[in-house]
Amino acid sequence: MNLLAIETSSSTLSVAIKKTGAKLRHATVQGYMKHAENLLPVIDRLLKKEKLKIGDIDAFLISRGPGSFTGLRIGFSTLKGFLATRPRSCYGAFSLDVIAAGIKGPGPSNLTESLTVCVDARRGKLYARSYRYHKKRWAACGPSRVVPIHEIASALSRESRIVGDGFSKINPRILIATSNDSEVPRAATLIELFEAKDPLLKELKRPKEFLPVYLRRSEPEERLSEKKKHG
Repeated sequence: MNLLAIETSSSTLSVAIKKTGAKLRHATVQGYMKHAENLLPVIDRLLKKEKLKIGDIDAFLISRGPGSFTGLRIGFSTLKGFLATRPRSCYGAFSLDVIAAGIKGPGPSNLTESLTVCVDARRGKLYARSYRYHKKRWAACGPSRVVPIHEIASALSRESRIVGDGFSKINPRILIATSNDSEVPRAATLIELFEAKDPLLKELKRPKEFLPVYLRRSEPEERLSEKKKHG
């Protein structure tokens, strides 16, 4: 199958293509404000390198969120534009799961290590999800959630390894074991999940599955709610 993967939930725009029988191609562009102007040109460039057209793609893969509200809208709008010309199979994974899937497992001497992915959700909050290493993969221990930064330390186990751009928001002095990794979800990981038939990647079928997963309201909506609450 010819696969096209899109990741727009973070500050790093990420696109990957896997042509049948060929090696995976992956490209990234930095900067939240450049996703709208760069996504289609990056896709076009990768397609040309593989001598493909968008009509040759058999399945689309996308990172569903949570993450940048604007970035996710750009990614899903582009996907829907492609599907409007011809319906094709689509698969999606939560962005925190995509980050976890790209992290190497613990060494043989530390198989009990847990992993927590923390992504900056703005306004003093983090998107977070915890994982345990099981059967050579990171398996989620619970749902993705929005956690105030000041509460995240008490919610983590002592041996938890922390990855994601939310790491810099946490005071490392109050944690016993941490990692200074700053990982972002990668489109290439979506293709790897597809080829591995990983359950983290699910086929999108229902209309509501073609909407970004935000987990929280946007900043303007939260400000409006606070304004109404305080009169």
